[in-house]
Amino acid sequence: MHTMFGFLGRFVWLLSVVISVAVASDDGPQFYTAGVAEFRPAIMGATSQQLLESNLAGYLELMHSGNGTTDIIVFPEATLNTVLTLTAVPEITDQSLCEEQPGDDPEIAPFLRRLACAAREYSTYLVINVKERSPENCPTGTTCSNRGYNIFNTNVVFDRLGAVVSRYRKWNLYLEPSTNRTESPELATFGTDFNVTFAHFICFDMLFYTPAQDLVERLGIRHLIVTKMFNSELPFLTASQFQQGWAWANRVNLLASGASVPRSGISGSGIYAGQQGALTRLMITDEMEGQRKLLLAKVPLNPEDQILTDEILEPEKTSPIKLKLLQQPELDKFATWELPMVQESSVNKRICQKDLCCEFQISWTLVESLSGYSYRLGVWVGERRYEEEQYSAIRLCGLFACSGANVESCGLIGEQQGHPVMFTKLQILGEFVRKPRRLIMPSTLGSSNLYALQPSQLIWSTEETDNLTRIKMELRQPHSQLMTFAIYGNYFDEYASGGAGTVEAITLGALLFLLITPLTMMHLIWE
Repeated sequence: MHTMFGFLGRFVWLLSVVISVAVASDDGPQFYTAGVAEFRPAIMGATSQQLLESNLAGYLELMHSGNGTTDIIVFPEATLNTVLTLTAVPEITDQSLCEEQPGDDPEIAPFLRRLACAAREYSTYLVINVKERSPENCPTGTTCSNRGYNIFNTNVVFDRLGAVVSRYRKWNLYLEPSTNRTESPELATFGTDFNVTFAHFICFDMLFYTPAQDLVERLGIRHLIVTKMFNSELPFLTASQFQQGWAWANRVNLLASGASVPRSGISGSGIYAGQQGALTRLMITDEMEGQRKLLLAKVPLNPEDQILTDEILEPEKTSPIKLKLLQQPELDKFATWELPMVQESSVNKRICQKDLCCEFQISWTLVESLSGYSYRLGVWVGERRYEEEQYSAIRLCGLFACSGANVESCGLIGEQQGHPVMFTKLQILGEFVRKPRRLIMPSTLGSSNLYALQPSQLIWSTEETDNLTRIKMELRQPHSQLMTFAIYGNYFDEYASGGAGTVEAITLGALLFLLITPLTMMHLIWE
């Protein structure tokens, strides 16, 4: 079945490419209009049904704000219903879900039909994420409750008429103890009337090969959608930073819709056009309350097409960062070197750890009137544990800001927000071992807004040898607001070897759980 799906997926993609070429030759539109929602869910102070109604009203209001101009709108993970207001989700329907049809599952909730009606009303494709009730038996070998049904974290896609054209159930679960997984991972795609084939997945999936990289590398999909409730982490995995780097490395368009709960470290949405960078993006960093905002952009049908973009999308902010951020937990295992805070300095430094060596060429000056962050160079080859047996093998090298003199302060926001260092030259040359399944991306933060650098601000080049990939990353012009400037490699086929690794997993899982704020705890209870 998996092989059959792979064949059909390739066929759908090839067919869409042929149609796209034909349309392009006919001088048709070379873009589509997409909207992604940064959405603050209602999560406290009312009954579960009242919260659902508030979230639904917010969805409909944002859809209305698009003024009927959108081809597709995406809403984020876990911002609509809960385990107390579940709905059935059909895999696909021939007719609109707006009106009930003979034979429909009676467990399809009214709110799902209302959103199908909205897709038809505004003539837009619509991607939402729901808590799904499924009558299917629990997968073999998993622990199930006595409730007699499964609960899935599910994306559902409506076409312009409100028919269901795709469904995806999340495979890589993160702190979702009441949520089930399918017996095997799903690869979810759908075609559109504007000659684009999309694939979609959910939040934590983005850190792993299946399904996210499978969709890009096996099926050749160039337009991806991710729904997220993502806890940002410094220095390398804040939401928009990771989204932009992932789209860059895969050379794809990415539509990322994020939940907006800054007091729990959750914010970050955007639309990214491959190596042309962000077309629109939003991180809520200077307030505790989230927002409900629809971000719109014209997205190229071909991610490689040159488009006109505003290279710097957001003004610099000087207000303190209030977004609650996690910290990379393995920083004490990095091989690091602290930049001396000396005026008019430069350094050539080579740092190695295990099979990764990185050369740094840096020149900088100090802004004497400012105090604040210091900087370290770091190289790390290690295993990043998340929960249970889920982990990533990481190779990275880069420069990152620290709020104090020791490495444990790196990735922490200091009380003084000054950036006293102006980098006049910054070049990193990393020698990354070649392996079959990996993703190597730029990981940058260029301002206190927690946004990645745009393509006009950096140079990225690669050179392949028999055993190594040599990657050079360099600033194009001086920069005085850097938080992170790194090459981040995720190697998907390297596995842990029990023992200490298992202890690390438990320790890290406990640490992350303790760092979750009460609002996020409420989210977990609902799941």
